[in-house]
Amino acid sequence: MKPSAAIIIACLVVIPVGGMAQQRSAENLFWPKPPDKPRIQFLYAFCGKQDMGIEKSFWRKLADVVFGEEREINSMARPQGIAVDSKGCIYVTDIALKGVHVFDFEEKEHTLFQGDDDHQFVSPVGIAVSPDGMLYVSDSEIGAVLVFDPDGDYKFTISKGLKRPTGICLSSGALYVADTGLNRVVVFDEAGNERYRIGKRGLDDTEFNFPIDVHAEDSSDNNLYVVDAMNFRIQVLRREGTLVSKFGKLGDGIGDFARPKGVALDSEEHIYVTDALFDVIQVFDKQGQILLAFGGSGRGFGSFSLPTGLAIDVKDRIYVVDSGNKRVQVFQYLR
Repeated sequence: MKPSAAIIIACLVVIPVGGMAQQRSAENLFWPKPPDKPRIQFLYAFCGKQDMGIEKSFWRKLADVVFGEEREINSMARPQGIAVDSKGCIYVTDIALKGVHVFDFEEKEHTLFQGDDDHQFVSPVGIAVSPDGMLYVSDSEIGAVLVFDPDGDYKFTISKGLKRPTGICLSSGALYVADTGLNRVVVFDEAGNERYRIGKRGLDDTEFNFPIDVHAEDSSDNNLYVVDAMNFRIQVLRREGTLVSKFGKLGDGIGDFARPKGVALDSEEHIYVTDALFDVIQVFDKQGQILLAFGGSGRGFGSFSLPTGLAIDVKDRIYVVDSGNKRVQVFQYLR
């Protein structure tokens, strides 16, 4: 059965990405559709500064008329990873712009952070923010994780034992790094000291084939969730690296994967996984059973093109990096 028939619930509202503010919400979009009880609601989407309620000045508008509209350099170009801090600020890595977009909707501020003169990003992929505001950014080209303080000042680089770091996360004072190039997960403390390594290349349990993202958070089980991309599965591990469970396989049916990218958990420990080929987010229970899928290929609200990074905040808002559409879409899990 093809994914369009098996697991994709298509969005019926089609609104172009360019030329209008993406933060403006669409008609009520829920998944699943009636008569089933809704579990996921679309909230809004955004592409850049133009979606933060910031009006151009009269002189800027006049210059646009005379000289042509200036391209908004702070709009996302090739967004990849995402994180949300305790204050609600949203951080999005951008490979094409070699930087990190920082969106503060409360203050209506947007900045593109590209490091400092001596420590600039080349291919930023993964991102994590500590409770005290320290910013950790993995750069797959440099082969390191660069760390900056809340003011944007460089602190240190973590590179020992890393080749091509991609997805990263922070939990309980530890930094977990998915190293796609070396097919393992490397665990550091927040100061950058290596603690231990998990896995090697292979098909067996706790072995990986291009792991691309990792998720861990303080919860009832304190498990570690690894997107084992080219084994087309999610491996659930204890923090020390022993297997708890695994689910997924290559296919185009319900619960299968083709190009898994990001993983995150909501407050009830449902497991969300983006798939960049199916253009959907699939939701699983703790046993790895498929509960729901939402999305589908397209440009409208609730549809995706190459979804990659994924984050869920304390209010169960789901942030999806819709990379091909150069935006972030935000949904709400309805408890």
